[in-house]
Amino acid sequence: MTTTTRSERRRSRRRRKIINAARRIIAEKGLAGLTVQDVTETADMAVGSFYTYFPSKEALIEAAVWEDLQRLGAPDNPLVQGMAVNQRRQFQLLQVYQFVENQRELMQAVFGPNGSPKQFERALKLIENRTAEGVRRTTPLPEEAIQWIAPLLGGLIAGGIRYLLAHPDVSAEEMAMRTISLLRPIAEQMPVVDAGTEEE
Repeated sequence: MTTTTRSERRRSRRRRKIINAARRIIAEKGLAGLTVQDVTETADMAVGSFYTYFPSKEALIEAAVWEDLQRLGAPDNPLVQGMAVNQRRQFQLLQVYQFVENQRELMQAVFGPNGSPKQFERALKLIENRTAEGVRRTTPLPEEAIQWIAPLLGGLIAGGIRYLLAHPDVSAEEMAMRTISLLRPIAEQMPVVDAGTEEE
């Protein structure tokens, strides 16, 4: 039993090492510049070992870019339960920018100058969907309004991510405050669902 657990931990560490190597290469060269040989050299392992963990380069890209990115702005975060609407919005926005700070290589691969347009569009759609879900949970706006509000807000947040990546001297907290100052007039126009009556 102990041997199996150790083996699984070792396998998980080696898989994570490959993913981290891929992110460094993608951040530097873009997805088009990613090769299995470069990844294995960066991770200091044999090319044959790569296929023990990933069946293809495409599977590695999916893991390197999307395993962690799916957590970006997750609406079901238990930390936001019971928060007032404005507090929840600020907290979730700060979490997004802190994620950018902590996962800079990953975010460069998607939002940086060498990022893939296809991956950027997918990430933008994720942000729009998370934004739409947040609006649904906190306002009684009709769905047709949410459908145009979410892309507008999502584009603003995506722009904040790109700015933060290009300006490492700006903190997540500062970027969150800048974004909130732009969002505040919009948020003030939205009716709010009372925190006690929100559906969780």
